[in-house]
Amino acid sequence: MHLLNIKSNWKHSMLEYKIKEIDPSQDMSRSAVFHREVIAADNVDWAAVQRTLSNLEKDEQVQVFTNMQANYDDHTASMLDKVRKDMLSQLDNIKVLQTQYMVLLLQANYLDVLRKQRLTLKESIDGNSITIPEMAKLFAELVLTDKDSQHLKDIGNILVTWKNTR
Repeated sequence: MHLLNIKSNWKHSMLEYKIKEIDPSQDMSRSAVFHREVIAADNVDWAAVQRTLSNLEKDEQVQVFTNMQANYDDHTASMLDKVRKDMLSQLDNIKVLQTQYMVLLLQANYLDVLRKQRLTLKESIDGNSITIPEMAKLFAELVLTDKDSQHLKDIGNILVTWKNTR
């Protein structure tokens, strides 16, 4: 086992918060999210990801943590080594890639991947021909990503009405 241990800042906190808002995975531990970030870092334009970091805005309501730790296995470590080399080769203005900055780039990329997946899912749904498995998948995603959604409350009301009229 390997341990990622960095001193974090508000950007790490903001990106982690935004990732946890839309990541449909059930395991939201830092170790699991870090593993998914490394997996998503294959064939990435790191210069474009670097530019997105300058657009990140601070939200005062997001709690800022000062330390970030995540355990990862040997397989993730080997993938991370390849990603680190890829980042260094693409980012000409960086001579030494600090772990703290590498994690920022991984987070920003993963957030972008999640947003693109979400848009793809939204674009591919046709309300007239949605299947039962697709409905179940969307319901699970809604429950996992937006527990306080008005849509979820509306679905709950529909289910209660249906159950009470049977």
